[in-house]
Amino acid sequence: MSRSNEVAIITGDARGMGKGIARVFGENGINVVMAGNDLKKLEQIAAELKLPNIEIYPVKVDVSMSRGVEDLFNKTIEKFGKVDILVNNAGNAESAAIKMAAPITELDLKVMDEAVNVNYKSVFYCSRRAVKEMKAKKKGVIINISSVDGLVSTPGTVYGPMQAAAIHFTKVLSRELATIPIRVNCICPGLVLTDTPERLSDHDKDLLSFIPMHKALEPEDIGNLAYFLASDETKWITGSVVTVDEGITADGGWFAFGL
Repeated sequence: MSRSNEVAIITGDARGMGKGIARVFGENGINVVMAGNDLKKLEQIAAELKLPNIEIYPVKVDVSMSRGVEDLFNKTIEKFGKVDILVNNAGNAESAAIKMAAPITELDLKVMDEAVNVNYKSVFYCSRRAVKEMKAKKKGVIINISSVDGLVSTPGTVYGPMQAAAIHFTKVLSRELATIPIRVNCICPGLVLTDTPERLSDHDKDLLSFIPMHKALEPEDIGNLAYFLASDETKWITGSVVTVDEGITADGGWFAFGL
């Protein structure tokens, strides 16, 4: 079925999963708004992903600020006239995630504040604004990208709990919107390759030996699942949390971190 009239907003820095999700959506006929802080990078990716009859529209925005989210949606509506799909993919970079693993008494409170802003407030603000648009046409899909750190206990009192908050938000919002229906689901990836020359940091390379499948995901693996959850084939799926984690949650979070 052609999806050439659909429009998806994908938040995030586009270095890894954001780019992978945008690629899969675009290849399947969905117009994509890529929203992030680095406009130059977004423009480069939009040019790289250029496809016939599909538009990849980059927008510079800080989605941790409500006024930034309002501007993002206004630009999207002005450009395309609607929003069918929202993928909340914004999150902290790995360097920040490592800082968040510090013992609670040594944790920089600025790091905690940033984690709340990027990992939770952005999800809330973008979802809230998307619902206003989706309610009008009584249909829509919201997909939140969380992490296996929100499902199992891993080191750090900030990052994992923030991911768990996104998971719980998914369940609450899905119930609130079920009768419209606007579907809300959550994807919890394990270790995902980034769009950098190294593909994996030294820290992540060390983790591979503890992951049951000893492999890292390609960003498009998350894109394929997001596309599936956004399709009519999953019209009865809402409030679900789907892991794509190379067996990490089956093994236990602390052991997967070598502890």
